[in-house]
Amino acid sequence: MEPFRQSARPRSSLAGAENILRIGRGEKLQTPPAVRDGELMRKGQAALDLVSQVADTISATEDRIESLLVRALEQLKAMEERNRVLEARAVEAEARAREAEKWLMRLHVEMEDKFTSWKGAQARNLAGSAAA
Repeated sequence: MEPFRQSARPRSSLAGAENILRIGRGEKLQTPPAVRDGELMRKGQAALDLVSQVADTISATEDRIESLLVRALEQLKAMEERNRVLEARAVEAEARAREAEKWLMRLHVEMEDKFTSWKGAQARNLAGSAAA
């Protein structure tokens, strides 16, 4: 069996023991103010960078939404114009249909009158030839 191995890390016996005791008591290690300030600066800069990225993303999204809205409004205007044209054509078609219906009624009345007068004339001719 091998004897207990020694750690390759050099130990400062007093500082190491104090750290172990602090950890055991739940105390946090004291960091020097310069290190703490540097950490705060780094974290603050990271937060600012993140906020900047979010702002850029929001700006890009706003631009995209704006272009989509502009395109949708243009399509809406085109559809409204097309609708106006179709409504005008429908009104014209209805007017033509009413006019055609009037002419068909006139033709019907005239044909009915002519047919009635023709039937009457035929009946008179038959009555006249039967009497003769």
